[in-house]
Amino acid sequence: MTIATARTPGVGARPTPSFQTAYGEVVPTLRAEQMRSLEQRWLRERNGTPDHLATLAGGRLASVVAGWQAVGPLRVVVAAGAGWNGAAGLHAARALAQMGHAVAVVPVAQGPFGARAVTASPVLRGAAVRVLDAGRREPALGEADVVVDAIVGCGLQGAARGAVGDAIHDVNRLARRIVAADVPSGMDADTGLAWGPVVRPTVVVAFGLPKAGLAQAAAFGSDLLLADLRFAPSAVRELGLGYGDPFRRGPVVALRVAG
Repeated sequence: MTIATARTPGVGARPTPSFQTAYGEVVPTLRAEQMRSLEQRWLRERNGTPDHLATLAGGRLASVVAGWQAVGPLRVVVAAGAGWNGAAGLHAARALAQMGHAVAVVPVAQGPFGARAVTASPVLRGAAVRVLDAGRREPALGEADVVVDAIVGCGLQGAARGAVGDAIHDVNRLARRIVAADVPSGMDADTGLAWGPVVRPTVVVAFGLPKAGLAQAAAFGSDLLLADLRFAPSAVRELGLGYGDPFRRGPVVALRVAG
């Protein structure tokens, strides 16, 4: 199963899709730049930091992963990249460890966000989370009950290459269940196109509002969930988007492509 690819940017672009919750509430679709605008407003209004927002997003991810628990703790591997999605993945790892699950983090980026930096991260300080080097990635992914894809999100430009591309291939090849943070790694958030390898998740947990590209993930069999990041309805409406209250029934709701 592969998600749509294209060789030339712009080829195969699709109309902006629309989304609904399982209860029929219409949910507006965001472009990546609109998401960044909402994030910046969230930070200003709360005098917060990106880590505060990542903490909230990571908690939502953790709640979805924990929902697969049947008997005993889950074995969870978080593939964490160098950006904000990676930070959300670390917070998810910490939250899951606090719930009693067996959690490992596999850093994907090299250099300043390698295994040594992740081990020293204040997010994981005092948490029962193992940090694995690249040589242990394949067996860990193959043994995990759930893999969290927090490699790269809306900031991707062009094809996923190098360490990121290799990690995407390994996740697809070895993971039993994949929970993607916000958008599948390797996918263009605005178009759903992929110029290189792309994660094929079991579930995508969209943060705040769905990005247009998620319609493509749904078309290839991924379930979609929407997680509340507590964006002010007025901030969404100021972007020219209609917005009700999709989270009346809880902070994580099922999402579907309308029409």
